[in-house]
This record gives sequence, structure tokens and C-alpha cells, in this order.
Amino acid sequence: MNVNENSPQDGDSKKLVDRDGLPPFVRSWKQLYQLLIGTLILLIVLFYLFMKHFQ
Repeated sequence: MNVNENSPQDGDSKKLVDRDGLPPFVRSWKQLYQLLIGTLILLIVLFYLFMKHFQ
């Protein structure tokens, strides 16, 4: 019985499923959503300041 080097082992299969589709700079879906919401808040504040400056 040959074991493929690229095939996930029993303990690794859960890690691969949890990280499916995640970019390499985040470790979890929660961290990805926190980064997304933080970026949106930052953009809203920056556009508000931009609007006030050029009013």
C-alpha cells in the first residue's frame, strides 16, 4: 500500500477543510472577516474626512 505524499493524513484533513479558500495571510475565517470589517470601517472614516476637508 503506497501513501501519496500529497494526500492528507487523518489529522491533516480537518485543517485542510477549515482553510479551504482562505488567503495565505490569515489563519481562520474569523480573522478574515475581522480584517474585512476593519478595512471597511477605515475606508468609511477616510472618505468622511476627505469629504469634510473638501466641503
